[in-house]
Amino acid sequence: MGVEPSRDYLAKIGELAFKVSQLEWVIIDDIRLASTSVDAINLYELPTGAIGRALEAAVPELSGRPNVQHFVATSAKALLNVATRRNTVLHARPATTRSEDVRLLKLRVGKADDAEGVWVDDLFLDKQLAAVRYWLRRVERACELPLD
Repeated sequence: MGVEPSRDYLAKIGELAFKVSQLEWVIIDDIRLASTSVDAINLYELPTGAIGRALEAAVPELSGRPNVQHFVATSAKALLNVATRRNTVLHARPATTRSEDVRLLKLRVGKADDAEGVWVDDLFLDKQLAAVRYWLRRVERACELPLD
């Protein structure tokens, strides 16, 4: 592969990875977690989806604290959503398109050995970045609610 992807394309991949990490930090560092059964220190070593599942498990016990419950539930949904998006990109491999562009390609092989590919092109990356930015805004708004 002698052709390299554009700097803009690579920047989008980097931005996606960074924004997901930023979302994790906003959530883990929030004071609301200190008032729940979730041990934020243990979350640091977990992957994004596992953090989301840990938060999701804590939601029912917070029914008497609606603002904290909203923050934790929103955070869980956000992390579970963006983990899949980020993983699709970061677990893809370089390939050459029919138009000779180098892009990432995420292959999924089914049980019958049938393969399905998802091209991680600019349009795909833009869609993933928009979703991550959306969830980051939702979590930031949930952070603005007063502690109850």
